[in-house]
Amino acid sequence: LHLCDRRQRQMCIRAGVEAFPDLLATFSTKYSSNKDRTTNLRLAAHKINGHVLLPGETFSYNKVVGERTIAAGYKEAAVYQNGEVVQGLGGGICQISSTLFNAVLLSNLEIVELHNHQFVPSYVTAGRDATVVYGVKDFKFKNSRKYAIKINCSVSGGVATFNIWGKKQDTEYDVSVYAKVNSKTSTAIKSSTYRTLKLNGNVVKTENMQISPTKYIKKNHKNDM
Repeated sequence: LHLCDRRQRQMCIRAGVEAFPDLLATFSTKYSSNKDRTTNLRLAAHKINGHVLLPGETFSYNKVVGERTIAAGYKEAAVYQNGEVVQGLGGGICQISSTLFNAVLLSNLEIVELHNHQFVPSYVTAGRDATVVYGVKDFKFKNSRKYAIKINCSVSGGVATFNIWGKKQDTEYDVSVYAKVNSKTSTAIKSSTYRTLKLNGNVVKTENMQISPTKYIKKNHKNDM
């Protein structure tokens, strides 16, 4: 298998599993049985499923998924807005961006743009989320590997899953991710997220994955955002 360059994109896609023989990472989150919210999850996931990213290319969640509109089929569901939980078009799709974010972390890809929610969402812990607002906040990452990657995702049976496929490099690290709560008060939670790379059991690198300080408003109830 040769390195896929920009001129070989369609060839790479047509090659299917032969071009992406190795599962680089997988990550799943659970969602509740809210019909409209589930519709939003599936619409966003459908836009991303099968997306191929060549080496050096940057993935933009907002660009790939597109604007969340009634015409596109999106429904009203719970969203965070100005420190409150309200009904908004496309509510819930941040679960898709957050699930993808974690799969990206585990694939040892470069984070380009990342924003956290106002509150800690119910489907991941503090520091493991990626919120998006079309035209305002995006989730972006770069394929910093040597070979092309392919993103597969599904939303079914209460579980949203992302699998990132590619070709293993000559040096492939064991990747682990953990989030740490740095401080907690009656009104706020601050956290950091770290990715550790190991080779032959030895730590090669530990990096803070948050582009900006992660701070959440503390709330006393749960919502599926």
